[in-house]
Amino acid sequence: MIKLVEDYLKNQSDLIIFIELKEDANIDQRFECLKKIPVPILVSELIEPIKNRKEPNEISLASMARGMIYALGIDSDFKYREEYINFLEDFNKQIEDYICYLGMTLAEEKKLTEALITFKALITINENNINGIYNYAKCCQDIARDATDSETAEAFESQSLEAFEILIEKHPSFGPGYYYLGFHYANMKLFKKAQLIWEKALEQEIDDIKKKEIEHQLNRIIDQVQYEEGYIFILNNKPQKGLDKLIPLTEKYTDWWNLLFFIGLAYRQLQDYEKAISYFQKIILIKPTQTDTLNELGLCYTSLERFENAEKHFIKALKFKGEDSELLSNLALVYMETGKYNEAKRMFEKSLDMNPDDEITQKCIAKLNSMIV
Repeated sequence: MIKLVEDYLKNQSDLIIFIELKEDANIDQRFECLKKIPVPILVSELIEPIKNRKEPNEISLASMARGMIYALGIDSDFKYREEYINFLEDFNKQIEDYICYLGMTLAEEKKLTEALITFKALITINENNINGIYNYAKCCQDIARDATDSETAEAFESQSLEAFEILIEKHPSFGPGYYYLGFHYANMKLFKKAQLIWEKALEQEIDDIKKKEIEHQLNRIIDQVQYEEGYIFILNNKPQKGLDKLIPLTEKYTDWWNLLFFIGLAYRQLQDYEKAISYFQKIILIKPTQTDTLNELGLCYTSLERFENAEKHFIKALKFKGEDSELLSNLALVYMETGKYNEAKRMFEKSLDMNPDDEITQKCIAKLNSMIV
């Protein structure tokens, strides 16, 4: 479990209070063991009679059960975890169904934190409970959506993602799990993963509304999937396959600079530097300070031995990005090629100061030192 979510749950401990049963307490003989351990009770159940100006009733086994459910949800590693689970299973043979009902009721009442605690208790008792994992994931998702700070939202979004991934692993035929997981991947811009998960959802039993929504989403992300497939080919040094995917997209997306960038990168991999330059220059018209593009232009001009242009673009990239080990090393290579050995050495040394383990730069400066001698 993500630590922030775990801490969030543990911080809800003020929802319960622990009591000790007296030795002479009137209790079912099966549960005599409770007299030896702290018993959790919901604070709300203790103060409700007082608020209504009534005498507190004797604490029932049902109240103890609800307290234990909350205790297990707040801290699944609680010291008396096993004793509480044993009590709950003996008290109600359908305890998992009851906990699920309780959690659903709390969720409908928009008591999301208490619902989350309840579903967490359910999967603490049975980590394979399909309703527990599913509703726990949905509660995390709803809390993330309502969060007022980005750290909390990110933590609960990540926990929801993790829970949905566990859900489809444990229950691979449960369609709704795939449905929600697809949205997580799409929001993370992992469009290919979203496509595969949604297509898997359509193979399972899901309602017609979810089917129509998935079909709509699949149509919506079709270009993003094609773009992702293309740039993955290029990152794996398969430039022509990447271009086959990406070039058709340029008719529709003339100003999508990321698309233009990977097309330029593919052409550089193919050593078609002039074409690469033409695409990188289009990006500079859209985003003049895009330093990765300026660096790529510098590399293309270096390969064409147009060192003056290469130097200009590396210097411009350094101006916008600040000192960067890769840019400094690239500029140093230009100086080395043009006989500016002192400048080259200075740039290499700066680069190594920032990234002393860069073996390529180490070899370059060693070669430069041999040339100077």
